[in-house]
Formats: sequence, structure tokens, C-alpha cells
Amino acid sequence: MTDRVIEEITIRNVGGVASASLKLNSGLTVITGESGAGKSSIVRSLELLAGKRSQASFLRSGEDEAVVEAVFREEPGNWTDTVQDESKDDPFFFARRVLSRNGRNRTFFQERQVPLSSFASVMNDKIRIQSQFAQIDLLDPSRQREILDFCGGGESSALLDALAGTFSEAVECERSLRTAKKKEQELKTRFRDGDAILAAAKGLKLTPECDREWERELDELSLQLAITRKTRDNLLQITGGASEQGLLDAIESTGLELLKAIPGEKAELQRLFNEGLESFQMFIKEISMQTGGLSVEELEAKLESLEKKTGLLRKLMRAAGTFSASAFMEWCREAREASEWLRQQEALSASLEEKGRKLRKEAGRLAAELRSLRLRSARALAERVNSHLSGLAMEDSRFSVQVTPLEKIRNTGADEVLFTIAAGDNKAAPVNRTASGGELSRILLALQLSLPDVSLPGTLVFDEVEAGLGGKAALLAGYKLLELSGKCQVILVTHEATIAALAQYHFMVRKRGESPVEVTPLSGEDRVAEIARMLSGDASLREAREHARKLLFSQREKGGAPVPDNLEIHPVSG
Repeated sequence: MTDRVIEEITIRNVGGVASASLKLNSGLTVITGESGAGKSSIVRSLELLAGKRSQASFLRSGEDEAVVEAVFREEPGNWTDTVQDESKDDPFFFARRVLSRNGRNRTFFQERQVPLSSFASVMNDKIRIQSQFAQIDLLDPSRQREILDFCGGGESSALLDALAGTFSEAVECERSLRTAKKKEQELKTRFRDGDAILAAAKGLKLTPECDREWERELDELSLQLAITRKTRDNLLQITGGASEQGLLDAIESTGLELLKAIPGEKAELQRLFNEGLESFQMFIKEISMQTGGLSVEELEAKLESLEKKTGLLRKLMRAAGTFSASAFMEWCREAREASEWLRQQEALSASLEEKGRKLRKEAGRLAAELRSLRLRSARALAERVNSHLSGLAMEDSRFSVQVTPLEKIRNTGADEVLFTIAAGDNKAAPVNRTASGGELSRILLALQLSLPDVSLPGTLVFDEVEAGLGGKAALLAGYKLLELSGKCQVILVTHEATIAALAQYHFMVRKRGESPVEVTPLSGEDRVAEIARMLSGDASLREAREHARKLLFSQREKGGAPVPDNLEIHPVSG
């Protein structure tokens, strides 16, 4: 019998309950009452305690705040990290849920406020609610797979953890490869002629402003060349070339001819002529000296070199898709980095591909090992469930678990798990297609009994799971609930008298007129009266009360409810 139990629940202002306190024990506890008496408010309070999302409509009318508190008893070493510090030496664990109409809802462990997500995560191991709607859980293939894996125990958990880790690593490896290949394609597209462009640009000695500087230098050289050419042509016209007579020669010969034509004394004219000729020669010499920098040929060679360099830069910039030298230099830097990345990535991609192959192989091995374990677990689970179903008036039904291989491996394996049921000679079919509501309730109960104890929470709450059952089937379900209460604390909300009579502890929910809902522990004649009401609808009927006494005594003999105080078997009046 587990010691992981709720010892006390206190409820304030939830639904129709103004204030209620339930002191609980291990074993089977039932909660009964007329329809509409407020049992749903108790269930809702337990759901809030389990971490379910709240709504403002959960609050009692006219109240601004609702509270659900619980005291749990468990070995201190079993606390999760969320509450370990406060509870390491304390066998009692306090949980509180506060709802506010203004939306300021809060959750607490040991008076320390925690997020709802943390609260729900911890409480999932403490308390779970099984209602008629919980049968939907049984129809979910992923949930069926989880149930089967529970049966594999530690071996299943280890395999699932290993597979999940390997699968995650393989997925990450594939993602890295896809990302790398995408980047590789992008870089190759963007820098498709990168190596050739970088090689061509290597000797240009680029600077961020060189394109503008070279353009300006081209303009200056072109102007200088034009001036130098003009000056050279003018000087040649005056001085003549090596084989031609220039203007200076013509002036000199013409001047001499003129002097010859002058009769008489010509000394003064000769002097003036010689001085003029000498001055002009000095002028020409000075002009030649002042324009004696680079020759036309040198300027032409320099201009041609600069034009080629500028033209190459323009061509490379167009090829790179840039519009300035600074942008082109940045492109070259990125191209060099891309080239280096591509060079390194080639080896890295090969390594990733090899790693991916090994991970896929390992995932396949783990999935195959997990499938083998699931097949063994499926046979064992089916055997246990069928054993319990035979004790639930379903001896003609055969429960089985199908494990079907899938083509692709997932982080949970490569199997589809399906619960099937076959009645009589009928072919097995999925439980969600053939099982009735009452059958689903019994299958769910049989599964709870068949699962390893470690998969059970400290407290299981059943909300009218016997719906759709009656007579022998309901009674047998009660025996199974009693059996389950030996593994964990069971709280059952029920309308079935035969099941209620089995419980060790009994609470009645009652509402009188406009008064708040009352929750009362029952024993003795009070319990007899409630069982009688459940049997006949009238607690005062003598036959119903006698039947109730017999039920309680009968169940006591079968290990169920304790004998009510001062109870005798004889006809009594209302």
C-alpha cells in the first residue's frame, strides 16, 4: 500500500462550495450525493489541484477569490527539485491554488509561489483525474504507445531516452548539413567567379578611394598630355625637326637676305638682328626647359597604364556587382572568407554525412530493440488486462495490443501501437470503434491495474467512471477499484450503491435550498441511509436500509468497507 497520499483537502468558494474540508486516508474513498448536490464542485477543486487551467466561472457566485489547499504525505526524498529545498526533512507537502476574479491567480508549494506550469508538472505525479472523458485518452494512439512503454519499465525508459537523444542528434546533424549546403549554394552563386576576380584584383593595390583618385589622375594626365603635345608641336614648328627647317631657320635666313639687300653701313642693323635672333633662341630654350618634364611618349605610356588599371577595376566591380572601390574591397574580403569557408566546409560536410549515417544506423538499432521490447510488453500487458477484464464481466472479450512497424523512425520509435478488442468470435478491432462507454470504462480500469506501480500517481480520482455499468458489471468494477486502491489512494465520485458500499471511507455532498454545499464524512446509520438513498432514491425506506446494511456487511467480508458503528441486521422503520 502506497504512503503517497492526500491527507487533507480544504476548499473555499469553488462552485457551490463555500467551505469544506475532507480528511482523507489511503485506500478507497467514495464521494456520493444527489445529482446537482455539488459533487462536480469537488471534482473541479481536485482538477484545479491537479493543475488544470482555471476560469472565472469556477468561483462561487459573489466571491472574488477561491482557494484549494491540500496536504500530501510522502517520503521527503521523493520531492522534486521544485520543492526539495523547503521539504527535504518534512514528510508533509503543502500545495495551494488561489483563483481570483481579477485574473491574479497564484499557485504555491510550501507557501512559496511557483508558476502554474511548474505546479502542474509536480502535481501530475501526485494526483490524476479519470472521468468519463478520460476514455478519450484511451483512444489516442500516442497515449496507447505511452501506456505500452510504461510496461517496459526501466528498460523501456532507457531505450526511449537513448533513441530520443540519438534521433535529436541525427536531426540536428541533418539540419546542420541542410543549412551548410544552403549556405554553400548561396556563396557559390554570389561568388561564382570569386577566385578569378580575386586573382585579377591582386596586383591593383586597391584603396577605399582609389577609383576616384584614378579617375582624377586620368583627367590630369589627359590634360597634361594634351598640353605637352601642343607645346611639342609648336616648338617643332619653330625649331624644325632633325631633317626639316623650322620657323627660326626661316627667320634667320630671311633676315640675312634682308641685310644683304640694304646698301651702306649695316652694323647697327646686324647688331639688332643678332640680338633679336639670340633673344628668340633663348626664349625657345627657356620654353623647352620649362616644359621638359615627361615626354609625350612617357605620358602616353603612363596614361595607357592607368586606363588599363581603371578599366580592369571597372570590369571587376561590374562582375562583383559593386559600384565603388570600397564596396569592391569589402566584396573581395567576403569572397576570401567564403572561399576559406567552402574549403573547410568540404571536409566538415563529409564528416557530418558520416556522422549522420552512423546516427541513423544507431537509431535504427535502438528502434528495433524498442520494437522487440514493445512486442514482449504487448503480450504481457494483454495477458494482464484480459485477466482483469474477466473479473469485470468481460470474459468473452479479448484485449490485444498491435505493434505495427512504420517506415520512418521517430523520436519515439518506429512503431504504431493500437489497442484492440474482440468480442466472442468477432475480429479484433480498435477499441475506439467497437467498445461501448461501459466497456471503455472497464478497459481503462483494467489498464490502470495492469500498469507497473511506478506509473501510478499517489492519488487517482475517478469521476463516475462506472457510467454505463450496472448490476454485476458495476459490482465487479468496484472490486477492481478496491484492488487498485491497494496500489494508490483512490477517490471515487459515484452514483452506484454497490461500489460505494465497498469503500473504506465515505463522504456525502449535500445542498439544502440556497445554502452552500455541505461535505460530510459518513459512518454508522448515516452511511446506511446514504447507501439506501442510492439504492432506492428514498433513504427512509425500510427495505432499502436493510439492503444497504447487507451490502455493507457483505463488502466488509470481502475486504471492503468497515462495519458501520453499532450496526445490526434487522428490519428498522424509516
